[in-house]
Amino acid sequence: MITGKDVYEVFAAIVPLYAAMILAYGSVRWWKIFTPDQCSGINRFVALFAVPLLSFRFISSNNPYAMNYKFLLADSLQKVVILVTLFLWQAFSKGGNLEWMITLFSLSTLPNTLVMGIPLLKAIA
Repeated sequence: MITGKDVYEVFAAIVPLYAAMILAYGSVRWWKIFTPDQCSGINRFVALFAVPLLSFRFISSNNPYAMNYKFLLADSLQKVVILVTLFLWQAFSKGGNLEWMITLFSLSTLPNTLVMGIPLLKAIA
């Protein structure tokens, strides 16, 4: 049964990430604090250092034997279904190309892992 404490822990894990994303969006779009070139540099830093280190830290401290296997199966299955669907779209559509397939796969799976998955697993574990 999901309790109020569980909901609080999930929100406590997710809200700081979304607050940071909203502030980052506002600092570029509304307040013009960063230029597009600076954003490109920040994005490169995040992609090359922050995300891999966060993923490594989380994966290395995680006990895979204590995880819910149904959860792992569901997460893996949704990624396979999306990958197969995008592959079929790329193979049989004139508008489909490999670059868009990679982009859409990343957009559909990485937020589950990085933005929601790690904080949710920390909150439920």
